[in-house]
Amino acid sequence: MARMARAVAPGFPHHITQRGNRRQQTFFSDQDFKAYLALMAEWCLNYKVDIWAYCLMPNHIHLIAVPETKDGLNLAVGEAHRRYTSMINFREGWRGHLWQGRFASFIMEESYLLACMINLQLTERKQKKTLYMHCYMYIIEL
Repeated sequence: MARMARAVAPGFPHHITQRGNRRQQTFFSDQDFKAYLALMAEWCLNYKVDIWAYCLMPNHIHLIAVPETKDGLNLAVGEAHRRYTSMINFREGWRGHLWQGRFASFIMEESYLLACMINLQLTERKQKKTLYMHCYMYIIEL
């Protein structure tokens, strides 16, 4: 059975989440976070997707992204994740999936956008005990 097409609304913010396969760690050092962000920046630029906020935890990610086109979100996140997986698998001598299934994305209403950005910031503060984590918020005028 074919899976349902992802709902994407160009020009609207989307909350994207992705967990490590079996909830396992996907980032192992600050260099991994930097490599992931560089890949995401490259592919979001290529496919015209703006990242307004992100929170990268050792075993999962949250993004708030705004695609310019209907296919941009899938192509940008998909390609960045494929390349990041290849990098980690090569370095660690692994094979197989790093991420659990396909990423989840939800079109956001304005009221949920602000609540989500605040929640990402609170998540960062609650998890300060975590060795590695990166969060970024882009301040926007609504």
